[in-house]
Amino acid sequence: MLQGSLDNFTLDEVLNLLAGTMKTGHLRISGDRGTGSLWVDEGLLVQAEASNVVAGGDWEDVMFELLRFESGNFSFVADDLAPSPSESTDIEPLVERGRELLVEWNSIEAVIPSPEHILSPVAKLPIEQVMLTSGEWETIIAIGEGRSVSQTYTTLNVGELKGCRRIKSVVERGLVSIDEPASAHAVSFEADTALAEEAVVDAPPAESDVAAFVSENASNVVPLPVTTTESYIPEIPDVPEAPATNPVVDAIPPTPPPAPPSPDEIRRFSESVDDVSTLSATPPMPPPPPASLLGGDSEAASVNADGSAAADDEASLLMKYLQSDS
Repeated sequence: MLQGSLDNFTLDEVLNLLAGTMKTGHLRISGDRGTGSLWVDEGLLVQAEASNVVAGGDWEDVMFELLRFESGNFSFVADDLAPSPSESTDIEPLVERGRELLVEWNSIEAVIPSPEHILSPVAKLPIEQVMLTSGEWETIIAIGEGRSVSQTYTTLNVGELKGCRRIKSVVERGLVSIDEPASAHAVSFEADTALAEEAVVDAPPAESDVAAFVSENASNVVPLPVTTTESYIPEIPDVPEAPATNPVVDAIPPTPPPAPPSPDEIRRFSESVDDVSTLSATPPMPPPPPASLLGGDSEAASVNADGSAAADDEASLLMKYLQSDS
């Protein structure tokens, strides 16, 4: 049995070897794009299939798909006959056709970046009248109101190469628009979420880790005063809430205003008061001092007609008054 890696031998090199040596048997390939099988009879291809090629696909599609394998392994079992052989054909022309299809695929990828991109018919045609082939019309119907590239060529059931060839045609003619995959925003959000989770702040170290670090770096550690919250936050005593109402005060009735005086009280008050008309707003002059204060001789003292001392004796009278008090 012949076997090896596609990293050391390309698929077309292996096929050319089988064709040149006119081998008969089964070549099996497994790699990054799935699996594939080729049966040869005396160096001629009699049957071919691949996992990504629809049933009924021609050998060109199978060869194109197998040549897209970038990594994988192969094995050849001699004399393993094909289960459903067809008319034999030369391998070399098929390999050349497969290479041509790879070149065409590069131009398709320039218009259709991935099978997950979304297709939708344009709201307004670029020109007044449009002529469509039957394949283009079927493609637009398959797209409907909007589908991905892979959903479209799966609905058409023509395979990835032929389906993308039709999609490329309607996109380039301006009949269909192609947009980013619907999951692109979700993937971006998931990536941002993952970055945010990785950026979570680390938890504080445990006391044992701190003690171990201090003991290992005792010469470089300067002790700092430890301040606790109890040293600067005083305790606040509980203050009882004042009652909303005082029942003792509420039980005391309010003091009524004084009643006005009765007519009888007013009359008695008027009779007890003398005639107020004789009262003067100016108070009366005080009476003259007694004669004893003036030295006991009223005639010797010189006074004025209103009882006041004369001007020339006023000082002496004042002195005598003050002496008598003492």
